[in-house]
Amino acid sequence: KIWRWETPDPEDDWIMVGHLIQEEHRVIIIDPPMTPNLPTDLRVLGGIEAIILTTHDHTRGARYLAEYFQCPVYVPEQARAETLRRAGLEHVHFYAEGTSLPGGIHALRCQVPQPMWQADDAPYLDEMALILPCQAIVCGDIAMGSLERHLWVCPEGFNHPADSQKVEAAFRVFDHVVPADVTTLLAGHGTDLVGTLQQEILKRKSGGFPSS
Repeated sequence: KIWRWETPDPEDDWIMVGHLIQEEHRVIIIDPPMTPNLPTDLRVLGGIEAIILTTHDHTRGARYLAEYFQCPVYVPEQARAETLRRAGLEHVHFYAEGTSLPGGIHALRCQVPQPMWQADDAPYLDEMALILPCQAIVCGDIAMGSLERHLWVCPEGFNHPADSQKVEAAFRVFDHVVPADVTTLLAGHGTDLVGTLQQEILKRKSGGFPSS
C-alpha cells in the first residue's frame, strides 16, 4: 500500500507532499512533511522502519520522526552537510546509486546542469529518484503532476513563468532516468500521476517547450 499526505510549506507558496510505503508490518516514509497528528498516526501503524530523503532540501520532519521512532534516515550522498546540520540531521546513512535501501527500493541520480549562459559550476538540480518495486518512481523536485494531472518538470510548479531552458534540461534528465516499465509518479510537490506517467512523458516530447 502507498499513502500520501500533504501540508502547505510554511515559507513558500507550494504544497509539501510525503509518501508512506506499507508492506505487511514494514513502514517506510519518504520526504515526510510534519503535521500535528503524524506521529500518532504512524504509531498506530506500528512505527516506521526507515525514512528516506530524495534531497537535502526535503529534511522536513525527518529529525523529529527519526528521534521519536528511533529509526534510520537515508540521505543522498551528494547532500550538503551544512543543510543537514541546520536541520539537525547529523547521524544519517548516505546512499548512492546501487545502494540497497529498505523495501527493495533503489535510487537513480538526477543531476541537471545549469544552462550554459549561467555562470555557476554547481548543478541546477541534484537529487535521487527512488524506484519502487510496484512500477512507481518517487521524485523530490525534478517532476510533479499539475492540478490537471499533467506532467510538470522543475522549475514548473515553482516559478511562474518557468525558465524554458531549465525545464527542457530537467525533462531530458527525467526522461533518461525513468525506466520504461514505471507508470506512476509519486511527487514531493503537486499531484501524483498514477498509471499515466509514460503517456505524459510522450505528450511533453511531442509538445515541445515554449519560451518563458
